[in-house]
Amino acid sequence: MAFDDLPAQSPIYPEEAEAYARQALALSREAAGRTRCVLDLPYGSDYWQKVDVYLPEQRLEGLPVLVFAHGGAWSHGYKEWMGLMAPAIVATPAVFVSVSYRLAPDVRFPAPLDDCVAALRWVRDHISDYGGSPDRIYVGGHSAGGHLYALATLRHDLLGQAGLAPDTIKACFPVSSQLNLVFDAPEPGSGEARIYEIFLARAEDAPAASPLHQMEGNRTPFFLSHGERDFPRIIASNLLATQTLARQPSGVVSEVYPEHGHFDTALGLADPAHPWVRKVSAWLRDGTAP
Repeated sequence: MAFDDLPAQSPIYPEEAEAYARQALALSREAAGRTRCVLDLPYGSDYWQKVDVYLPEQRLEGLPVLVFAHGGAWSHGYKEWMGLMAPAIVATPAVFVSVSYRLAPDVRFPAPLDDCVAALRWVRDHISDYGGSPDRIYVGGHSAGGHLYALATLRHDLLGQAGLAPDTIKACFPVSSQLNLVFDAPEPGSGEARIYEIFLARAEDAPAASPLHQMEGNRTPFFLSHGERDFPRIIASNLLATQTLARQPSGVVSEVYPEHGHFDTALGLADPAHPWVRKVSAWLRDGTAP
């Protein structure tokens, strides 16, 4: 895909996402121009099954790795949206991997989740070629991407089917992500209803597709974050997830960013001084929550 070969997509839901998409792509194009990177590495045979790998300026070995998936309500988006994060993350030093996956409604759950797990398997098998350590892999994503990697972290059955140990993921960092997909009678035209119409193949798949419903006994640390002005359903699901994870062996770290909306939380990740970037960089370096 890279930046000059992106398939056109229909208008994004909701409307304010269009401005975000343009800005994210512009920031990421600029970041790729000043960061050592290898783009469009395939982890599968489909057009969308690719990753971009961003690297520190000098070759180093045994680096921590952050695998990150874009948002877009499961139906839109490109891995090229998240390259904006790369300069701040590789300065840790660390390897940054931006993941694309097949999109709804061309595919439905669990296909996008399966892709994120397959990308993780590719990283585990190949990242040492780029100086990353297969024993220091962290995952995250913005919005839909954070949902997918939160679910991958919690679904040890899917990791096992891909030949991955439960502790392959050292911590998970969902940003402004919908962590509960179980809704009672969602209002037609709402974001909740759209999940059932676009992403899920069957309404009864909602619990299996909800990280909130997979957290019992979890031992992988989570760092949950969202904006103060985020979508209400995302704020509500993060509050429930924080309460649930706090009762698990893993524990949880959470932050709310003042004056941030849903898309500000993603654009803010380009700033090395952003509190999320500082916290995650320290986590990657030290291997534990700061």
